[in-house]
Amino acid sequence: MILLTGASGKTGKAILQALTKRNVDVRVFVRTNEQGNYLQQLGAKESIIGDLRNSTSLKKAIKGCKSLYYICPNVSPDELEIGKMMLDIGQQEKINHFVYHSVLHPHIESMPHHWQKMRMEESIFASGIPFTILQPCAYMQNIQSNIKSILTKKTYEIPYSTTSRISIVDLNDVAEVAALVLAEADQHLCAMYELSGPQPLSQEDVAATISEVYNEKVIAKCIDNELWASNALSGNLSGSQIEILVKMFKYYDKYGLVGNSYILNQLLRKPATTFASFLKQTILSNKTNNTGGN
Repeated sequence: MILLTGASGKTGKAILQALTKRNVDVRVFVRTNEQGNYLQQLGAKESIIGDLRNSTSLKKAIKGCKSLYYICPNVSPDELEIGKMMLDIGQQEKINHFVYHSVLHPHIESMPHHWQKMRMEESIFASGIPFTILQPCAYMQNIQSNIKSILTKKTYEIPYSTTSRISIVDLNDVAEVAALVLAEADQHLCAMYELSGPQPLSQEDVAATISEVYNEKVIAKCIDNELWASNALSGNLSGSQIEILVKMFKYYDKYGLVGNSYILNQLLRKPATTFASFLKQTILSNKTNNTGGN
């Protein structure tokens, strides 16, 4: 049995579905019965309701599992504390494999959530538990979730330079790798894999690709960090989360976030998905869903 935390988020759902395709038994750890019921419909074998910050909940979730896949809520200030608690319980329960969902280039101190993931990786090394660490770049899906607004405004707005290059990656590719390292654990123990998309795209490249695929002229536009933060406050993000993300945007503005897709290609045994291919697949999927096709 594999325990998957963060299972109700987009990353967790993608990994659950990839594991289900491999007929792997998955226990999901979620906060509500509604989430658990939904994920069992997607293929989860079991669901445990609880709080990642509660050791009793964690012990109940981990008991009887041989592998853990640790996804922490996005930019959580408690990621290291939760992770250390999971490692302690994992040692007690004699876990065989701890897989950690980290981030590309975790060693960047000026991005606090990256730096915290680096400290978490250090704790994994010290635990003695066999591990695999996945370090994905930002997802293509982050852009796709705003595509209606982008096409309506004819503008792709980002709070950093339009020339900043980021090796965005398809979450479905990342999920396939996650399922692979869990299902074939013996081949991936003590490994760290950078998972980058095949193109270090500038934000101008992103806008041009959207324009080409959707046949709509879209331009990239840098917006002020304060404007972004003001808009974000009206959403579900806390003030501390917004502060962390603004620091990330400032880093992107200066340096971007560029990786190499060789490892991802090798693990997938095929070329990683390009952004244009991702957008075309999304359009096709939406058409199929809207027409009631299979």
